[in-house]
Amino acid sequence: MKLGLCTQITNDKAAEDAGFEYIEPTVAELLPGKPDAEFAKVRESIAGANLKPEAFNCFIPGELKITGPNVDLDALKEYVTVVCRRAAGVGAGVIVFGSGGARGVPEGFPFDQAMGQVGEFLQAIAPIAEAKGITIAVEPLCTRECNIINLVKEGYELAGRANHAAIRALADLYHVGQENEPYENIIAGSELLAHVHIAHPVTRMCPLPDDGFDYSSFFRALQQADYDGRISVESAWEDLAAQGPVVVEHLKAEWEKA
Repeated sequence: MKLGLCTQITNDKAAEDAGFEYIEPTVAELLPGKPDAEFAKVRESIAGANLKPEAFNCFIPGELKITGPNVDLDALKEYVTVVCRRAAGVGAGVIVFGSGGARGVPEGFPFDQAMGQVGEFLQAIAPIAEAKGITIAVEPLCTRECNIINLVKEGYELAGRANHAAIRALADLYHVGQENEPYENIIAGSELLAHVHIAHPVTRMCPLPDDGFDYSSFFRALQQADYDGRISVESAWEDLAAQGPVVVEHLKAEWEKA
């Protein structure tokens, strides 16, 4: 298990000091709408960073629709091409596809048609991601945040239908908890599990020893799923400098306990 932190690129030193092994910034930090010359400054800062971004999240901006009557697949592919090239260029291997604003089904739009559009999007971008060595991890989001793909089980099903090595799924403890999804769903079809997010499943705060939740139970499910990859803490913090080392120590102990 490799423990990372969802945070800004400029927070690399604080993440390292806390004991994290990599960072996971948002795709916006790759400046996908800016020219390569401007992105070169970002690339230089990452080259000198203490921790590297091994994954990125918040893949598609809300204004670039994936479902509904106004989908521009060519524009999406152009955007994804830039993002994958730049993510790979700084050493990342995973891009998380949550993007509730982009994939959310508009009111009154046929749900089955929207699900087909998401599948079409993934099939269109899979070769682009594969060419750069990037895995797209479909992130189920709780129903409060998005009205499509809410369960790990559904993420697996969508990745399975894509039938491409570059399209996999993600399990996020917070969303799993919000949807009361059984851990058995994580274990079933787990060959498609490529990335994990973790936070307290109710409060979305950082995972602490005294917060009342047994993280080893979640880790036990991951181990039963033969998952031993990256786990990114995606949570709120009161004080990263003070809480970070406690979180890292606690999660590593819970992993061993599982």
